[in-house]
Amino acid sequence: MATRTSTPRRSRIFWQDGTTDAPAAPLEGTTTADVCIVGGGFTGLWTAYLLKQEAPALNVCVVERDLVGGAASGTADGFVTPTIGKDLEQIVRLHGTERAAAACDAIGRSILDIGRFLRRHSVNADYEANNYLMVAVNRAQVDRLRQGQALAARIGPRFEMTVLDAAAAREHIGSPAIQAAVLTGGAIVNPFKLARGLYATVRAMGVAVYEQTPADAVEPATGGWRVRTPHGRVDATKVVLATSAAQHRLPGYGRQVLPVWSYAMVSEPLTDEQRARVHWPRREGLVETRTFLNCGRFTADNRVMWAGGPARYHLRRDMGARRAGDAAVFADLRASFARYFPMWSDVRFSHTYGGCVDITRDLVPHFGSRQPGLYHGYGYCGNGIAASHLGGKVLRDLVLEKDSDFTNLFFVNGREPRFPPEPLAFVGVRAMSRLIEWREANR
Repeated sequence: MATRTSTPRRSRIFWQDGTTDAPAAPLEGTTTADVCIVGGGFTGLWTAYLLKQEAPALNVCVVERDLVGGAASGTADGFVTPTIGKDLEQIVRLHGTERAAAACDAIGRSILDIGRFLRRHSVNADYEANNYLMVAVNRAQVDRLRQGQALAARIGPRFEMTVLDAAAAREHIGSPAIQAAVLTGGAIVNPFKLARGLYATVRAMGVAVYEQTPADAVEPATGGWRVRTPHGRVDATKVVLATSAAQHRLPGYGRQVLPVWSYAMVSEPLTDEQRARVHWPRREGLVETRTFLNCGRFTADNRVMWAGGPARYHLRRDMGARRAGDAAVFADLRASFARYFPMWSDVRFSHTYGGCVDITRDLVPHFGSRQPGLYHGYGYCGNGIAASHLGGKVLRDLVLEKDSDFTNLFFVNGREPRFPPEPLAFVGVRAMSRLIEWREANR
């Protein structure tokens, strides 16, 4: 029997379905701030939180074009992973094992810090610190896991990992497709609840948050910077640009980041009988060992999410809402889900949707400052929940002009390679995607 879907609700992201949150009032008139943060996703909110922790007297505000946590942060699949970019081998080659180890250590601490934040502020974000499984489903992927094992050992003894054979891997997740796996530290979370919990926390700390307030322009002004909005402006000493997949819309960033579509399906709640068909006792997240990966997890109410598949980039950075319902992508996702879990052929998917992630040319995030008092953070390449927390630490110390371990990480104030102009970017991304898929299937 083929996997079936009920009539999917494409108008709402699963995590946001049923929310009653009303947007905060937009900015009206002129206000001032020590720091104005453009973007109310994880990067902006963590930066606001960490700045107020470090310097409580600082006057911080956030402007968000829509609903805080309503874009990339609230569309995420909810994997809290110790991942920097997409290619650890490239990072080691370009920056060395010591700097790679420093970044891995830092993002590992951020995973723990997110859990501590939730406990400290009594935020219920369905956080489960149950690790995740990187799985291989063919010989090329098994070889890639073993290459990763050797690379981790080069970085340092504390990063050593064990490749599980098929039988051992299926003791964690009983999929007949899995041929090998590595168990890695991490967690799963409801990303929208995390974002809204952060939002409530920073407001309680005194941060002014203006929703439905797009930044129409960011320009130099006497004493700092001016952020113009449709009905007002913020005059700030310093500005942080934290707009994720929309970063390309800002002057000077048009070729630094591409918005690439990622898709997900979420089932109806599984019955006890359906749950019993698949051995998955510890509820780890599942991530396939490839660049354009498939991933799966349970939600708090025992639905199964299946996400990823072929990444889509559209000409001239098209982020139009019509792209969220790509039927061909969902067909690919259903087919891959059936290969992993043929015993769930009767599972019905109630939600199918897409959202954009911010991709950089070198597949790592970038943080820094191009002009005095103007800072940026972008480029998580689909792995932003833990990395954005680390990015908040970086941006906090940059704003406070502190020379720290965080401001000396390899992705801070370094070279930021650009994509070519259109239509070369469109052609190049399509060609690069095919090359990566071929290489990963054949190496």
